[in-house]
Amino acid sequence: MLPFSIALTSGAPVTDQVVYAVTRAIVAGQLRAGDRFPSVRALSQELRINPNTAQRIVSLLTEQKLLEVRPGIGTIVAPLEDGTQRQRSALGSELAE
Repeated sequence: MLPFSIALTSGAPVTDQVVYAVTRAIVAGQLRAGDRFPSVRALSQELRINPNTAQRIVSLLTEQKLLEVRPGIGTIVAPLEDGTQRQRSALGSELAE
């Protein structure tokens, strides 16, 4: 079971939809710093997507500093930095509209 909700739709890239759903879950507080994020394998199986696509999703979220990959532990939700906190506020405003 995924720790965020998503209903994939046609027309938009799966990667963008999942990154948006995870970001929205972080903004809404569904995912908090330190929470475990599903492995690439679990993500690909739950969403029925290619494992390469799941890896790309995790990579994008890691680049955006929303996730951290810790050897021996796995992928977790990263603590929010100042810049990320501003992004979170901006995204929260976008979601409210």
